[in-house]
Amino acid sequence: MATRNGRFHIRLLQCCLLASAVLCSWLAVAVVPVSIVGLFKDQAVVQVGDVQRLLKVGQTSPEGVELISANTSEAVVIYQGKRHTLSLTNRVSSGFHQAEKASITIPSDELGQYRVRGAINGQYVNFLLDTGASVVAMSSTEAQRLGLQFTRGQRGQVQTAQGTADSHIMIVDEISVAGITAYNVQVAVIDGEYPLEILLGMTFLRQVTMQEQGGVMTLTQKF
Repeated sequence: MATRNGRFHIRLLQCCLLASAVLCSWLAVAVVPVSIVGLFKDQAVVQVGDVQRLLKVGQTSPEGVELISANTSEAVVIYQGKRHTLSLTNRVSSGFHQAEKASITIPSDELGQYRVRGAINGQYVNFLLDTGASVVAMSSTEAQRLGLQFTRGQRGQVQTAQGTADSHIMIVDEISVAGITAYNVQVAVIDGEYPLEILLGMTFLRQVTMQEQGGVMTLTQKF
């Protein structure tokens, strides 16, 4: 009897171990630890655990996530041999909570710079993020196109990559980037055609939280 009971307990333990292994395997397959936190045409910001990667179509992250396709609505990835279609989600990780404040993720370009579409006083423009610029800066040519009355601003000089240049300091009503809006922003309008791009400087950027990781800049409104 003791021998039979011993065999019974061994078989019972083996069955429990097998069931546990199957359950763990099922959970590993059912829970995909990959999320999409940014979507662009042919690019996506993929988060695996605590790591974010900017992937282009055809690239594979060090964690083994391959991006098959991406648009502004969803991304298709292959992970651990399985194909998944993912959209933006608030289930990035166990410690993630969906942001209540306006936020945008911006991929760097081939030069490692961050460019983003935005608006000045409701008119669409292209910005180049420049943390080295103390103010938002633009050329007088661009200011004229936008209809800004910059000649009424305070006359002064600024230091640019081309040297010292005459400028006017003015206040614009608002600057917006993807729902992040700053009001009464100080802007330097530099005489001439430079800079060729509007520099999104610190008079705007100090009103957001900036986080750079894996070639992606995330801006989140502070207030």
